[in-house]
Amino acid sequence: MKKVCIVGAGLSGLVTAALLVKRGNQVVVMERAPILGGRSHVLSMNGFKMSYGAHAVLAPKQEPMRSIVQELELQMEYRKASLSKFKLFMEGKVISSPLGFGALTSPAISGLFNHMKCLKQFYQMVKQAPSFPQNMSVAQWIRENVSNPEIAKVLSAYASLSVYDGALDLFSMNRFVELTAPEYEKNEPLSYMGYDVLLGELQKAITQNGGSILLGKTVSDLIVEDDRVTGVVCAGERHDFDEVVLNVPPKELGKLLSYPSLADEFGGYINQAAQYVFVYDIMLSKRLRSDIGNLLDLDGGFYINDYGLNNPSSVPPGGQLINGLKFLSEQEQLDDSHAKLSQAAFDTLLHSVYPGWEKYVVNKRMINRAMVNGIARRTNAKLLPFQSRAVRGLYLVGDSTQGSGALGMPCYDSAKKVADLLS
Repeated sequence: MKKVCIVGAGLSGLVTAALLVKRGNQVVVMERAPILGGRSHVLSMNGFKMSYGAHAVLAPKQEPMRSIVQELELQMEYRKASLSKFKLFMEGKVISSPLGFGALTSPAISGLFNHMKCLKQFYQMVKQAPSFPQNMSVAQWIRENVSNPEIAKVLSAYASLSVYDGALDLFSMNRFVELTAPEYEKNEPLSYMGYDVLLGELQKAITQNGGSILLGKTVSDLIVEDDRVTGVVCAGERHDFDEVVLNVPPKELGKLLSYPSLADEFGGYINQAAQYVFVYDIMLSKRLRSDIGNLLDLDGGFYINDYGLNNPSSVPPGGQLINGLKFLSEQEQLDDSHAKLSQAAFDTLLHSVYPGWEKYVVNKRMINRAMVNGIARRTNAKLLPFQSRAVRGLYLVGDSTQGSGALGMPCYDSAKKVADLLS
């Protein structure tokens, strides 16, 4: 049995802790915030539940999440996404998606032949084995292989959504397929699971099996002796452990690198560009429509989720929670100067999709730059390793590590792989 400290109670840290406790280890989770979840912590406002960024696990039935749920015996409820409610917004109208249930009737693409060609090129793009020229970007592949401008527009939008990033010129096709192929392997529709449910189940899996979660505890340094981590410093006191797992953002990692060899090993990671999206939540007292579960705005770059449909526990009876996000440009990633224009553009989109919405607003929440990944997972990204080479007994988990998969899967993948290394 190993005595393990998990620094950070984000999803990766909690999953790692739950797996290690289940496998017979003594685990203590130390989290500086007063709540669980990190960037996925759940807020309650006027009866609505929402997370800091995305509001739900979008693919809980995909690996490695499927194996994690099974091993931990988590009592999870899924809601399968309805393809008929996946819509597009183009030229001022809500239309059927050419990749969903309405594939053959979608006005987004003209003609039956082009509909079939769109489907073929989409699956060619996301499922082809990584054998593209090394420097070919997603944007370049679309330019060179998709001659129909309607299809190119649709594929670009879906590609951006798959990696939560609009900068397709910065993604190589090989990296893109690496991230997205598992998402489409079984052609299985997305399922939704609320973070509030997942966090509660993980907390039970840890504490009911003998693990501890300490909130409001800031780890200020690592204790390293003879190139091996032997504990952490919290509130000026030493706490001894056999192994330490870090679930902290890269910029926070820099505060724990006082040991020279760690500073040498990880110093090059902490100043890389993070990845942000604009988030805009609208809480309504009345449900205005139920035919849209997800909507992809082909003109303005917004993406809408109706979490009252996809995660019923997130809204009070009769209410509607509209979560909008926008993939930010390179310039918009750097500062908040886009905020007023982004808000105005989203308000305009809402007027087209949900006429009269302003009369039923209970509350709004806007985040100008919500962090999606501590390191943008692009072509030249230098992602954190799972295990330190310089210091024995030190491991790293989170969405900025080399965990694989899209739609949030890297954090779960890293947690399972580190738990396996420690077991």
